Amino acid sequence: MLHRYTNQFLEYCQLADFSVRSIQALTIRLNEFKAFLKSQRIRSVKKITYQHLINFVADHKDPSIHVRKSRVRLLTVFYNGKGKYF
Repeated sequence: MLHRYTNQFLEYCQLADFSVRSIQALTIRLNEFKAFLKSQRIRSVKKITYQHLINFVADHKDPSIHVRKSRVRLLTVFYNGKGKYF
């Protein structure tokens, strides 16, 4: 199910004229997010909690501060962007 949302999100980013580099970075972070959710055995978007988001940003694969910032940006745009995916 998340695959559909992520594809729609990336299409939105292209239509919103995000730069190529931004779309590449968002794609990388989305793939990390999907891997994290899979490792947590989360299959439904409705099962994602705020704690899951915090764990993804801060702890998943011991990220650097730059990766954490990139993940925060991803989640901010993904959840609060004009597309309102959820």
